[in-house]
Amino acid sequence: MQAPSHIFVPANSSASFNVCLSVNASQLPIWNLNGGDLGGEGDLLQGLEFDGYLNVSDGADNVHLAWQILPHRAAEVQPIKTTVAVNRGSSGTVLLSNRGGAVDGRVEVFSLTGTSPQIRRKLLPGPGDNFAIIDLKSVGTRLVDIGGGELGIQFAINTYGERAHPNYPAELDVLIDANRDGTPDFDVFNSELGPLGSSGQNVVNVLDLNTGDLNAYFFTDADLNSADAILTAPLSAVGLTPDTRFDFSIFAFDNYFTGNVTDSIEGMTYTPQQPRFIAFGVPDSGVPAGGASLLNIVAVPGGETASPSQLGLLLLYRDGKPGREADAIRVGRHP
Repeated sequence: MQAPSHIFVPANSSASFNVCLSVNASQLPIWNLNGGDLGGEGDLLQGLEFDGYLNVSDGADNVHLAWQILPHRAAEVQPIKTTVAVNRGSSGTVLLSNRGGAVDGRVEVFSLTGTSPQIRRKLLPGPGDNFAIIDLKSVGTRLVDIGGGELGIQFAINTYGERAHPNYPAELDVLIDANRDGTPDFDVFNSELGPLGSSGQNVVNVLDLNTGDLNAYFFTDADLNSADAILTAPLSAVGLTPDTRFDFSIFAFDNYFTGNVTDSIEGMTYTPQQPRFIAFGVPDSGVPAGGASLLNIVAVPGGETASPSQLGLLLLYRDGKPGREADAIRVGRHP
């Protein structure tokens, strides 16, 4: 901490001074909080919070000004380019840099299926306004192994602007039309586990819109102060198989003030086992701090027909800095 050793305050007047608090990120503990299963574990804050006092005295009085920070040791993964061409029979590449990162940058790769423009600033709430705007930016999906011999479908959602906690004020709904008859069959959405303010944990629910059955299957994969969320559901719970070509739309709700839909990305079509493009090359540990990794992208035969909505790849970055938690990589295919 840097502050002047003394200041002069004239009689019947006042004076001010600047205090600079700097943190060596390499000395910070690894972040272990989230808004899913650990969303209500307040005791974990004790391992990551730092605090102290700034003492100001004049010989007669001693004033203690408390300070407190909750620093997140972060990665800074950035692609060198956000568009890439994939030639038939070959692969395209994107270099991912983590030169300014203080920790290895773990990357989650999804099929990018939709994007939305940013809502104009004049339409956003101001201080004291009793409504929230959840502004969708990019969405994607992928097939995953959920264990026990079962496969699942994941939906990745990135928004403009972060939320302190995934419980509120955002509910993210994925409406799935499993048989492509124009009517949604399932609603995959996030919510707090239990009544308002009861658990601090966020879970992924599946509502069968034909029977009314409602079940929670997984905790939401979302961090604190984050613009990212990953919703996971078993394929069997949403009427899908790996080869099912299905339609889906994503809606964002203000679940705290108004209950209104604030944004949507609609009319996407995807086949879990047959995307248009896939990627490989980044190690599970992530892009090394201070280094780089090469992401290789290849076209999947038949993917244009099976997953026509895929625009490229959606990369979500764990431990990313605010505003640097995701990138949409547009992929074009050459003959």
